[in-house]
Amino acid sequence: MNHEDYVQSVHGQIVKTAMAMQSGEMSYLLGARKLDALRHEASVKNDDEDFMVFVAIASDTDDFPLGTVREYWDKDALAKLQPEIDAAETWAREHSEHICAKLIRRFS
Repeated sequence: MNHEDYVQSVHGQIVKTAMAMQSGEMSYLLGARKLDALRHEASVKNDDEDFMVFVAIASDTDDFPLGTVREYWDKDALAKLQPEIDAAETWAREHSEHICAKLIRRFS
């Protein structure tokens, strides 16, 4: 696979992630983390405006246990933190849902 093909595959991952976020298959918090990571391999500028909201979301919520790491957390600690995670998820969706649509159009 040459570099151009690799970048195209990364663009496909961006579209898939954004679509999963919009459909509810992936949380906006996890999706933001994934999109933040993918932007480094997508041949876009570091300050690309379509990715900056995901950088901010990932940065602001990086202390939340998401995904499989939750298995290693105490259930009571998770229960106490869950309202804050839920509020952050709502905030992330409200601020990035329209950007997901933009990424889908841009990289499809």
